Amino acid sequence: MDDHSIDDVVEAELVPENGGSASVGNPSNQAADASEPICGQTSQLTYEISQRPDFSVLKVDLAQGAKVYAEPSAMVSMSADMHLKAGFRGGVGRSLGRMLGGESLVVNTFTAQAGGGEILFAAGAAGDIAYKRLENSSLYLQRGAYMLNTEGIDLTGKWQGAKGFFSGEGLVLLKASGTGDLFFNSYGAILPIDVTGDFIVDTGYVVAFEDTLQYRVTVLPGLRTAGKVKSFFFGGEGLVCQFSGTGRVWVQTRQVSSFLAFANPYRPTKSN
Repeated sequence: MDDHSIDDVVEAELVPENGGSASVGNPSNQAADASEPICGQTSQLTYEISQRPDFSVLKVDLAQGAKVYAEPSAMVSMSADMHLKAGFRGGVGRSLGRMLGGESLVVNTFTAQAGGGEILFAAGAAGDIAYKRLENSSLYLQRGAYMLNTEGIDLTGKWQGAKGFFSGEGLVLLKASGTGDLFFNSYGAILPIDVTGDFIVDTGYVVAFEDTLQYRVTVLPGLRTAGKVKSFFFGGEGLVCQFSGTGRVWVQTRQVSSFLAFANPYRPTKSN
């Protein structure tokens, strides 16, 4: 290794920019055992998240007349008397915002008929499912994380400008606002972290975060100028989301780009 390589390694060490103490982030234990099912009941539904955390599935029981809105292709199975309707929700403008946020233009509406019914949902990626109850509040979801919600929640795309573009995760975040039940998914397990002060997460691992947190996309503090340029243009190691304030952020234990980089050397190739 030459002298320049050694310098790069030393100066890439993570240190607070202001020279103060490191950021504080406390993992929140949702279950004693990560593989245990998570069950709950709200005014609109009863749910169970099982097969955690690698291949989670969500079972939802709805009372007669209750509705849930879900991403197309998320439904695995449902009761025969469950009514399904596909279409735009919230007008064309809001539908386009959801599409830019990595979700489908069309939303599936499931309505329980006489006697109620059951629906089983699963995400496209191998990973976990999380539940969040919104009480006149908002949650930001990263591209592709949305799964389903109950009535009372409004989904819109939030333009992020350059900070969203250079995160490599999309131009628009999905914003869920209102009062109701929200479910979202990850690639890999989900780790909820309660943040107080400043906290840094690699952009590829962010799943969702509360709107009580402020954030900006930047490079790791301590990287040399050359390292910043490399991260800026090539999405290299060091591009992070820096949170501040008080709130919760959900991170995933795997990211797609890292898996693709790992798997790429093993893919079949045509021989001449």
